[in-house]
Amino acid sequence: MPEGDTFRLPPVPLATGDRLAPPDGRVVVGVELVVTTEDGDRTRLPLRAEHGAWWAPAHPEG
Repeated sequence: MPEGDTFRLPPVPLATGDRLAPPDGRVVVGVELVVTTEDGDRTRLPLRAEHGAWWAPAHPEG
């Protein structure tokens, strides 16, 4: 597959904060990005918490 066709997430926080909006206010313990392909398959990408934000998962190549 050509390098340009690979789905990549940006190196910026995709969400910030650690609580849901009032009046709920529960603590967030996990955030995931769900990618659905044209054939209906789904891939779940758990984001990682760091420095008060939720970031794209680390690239497997480091």
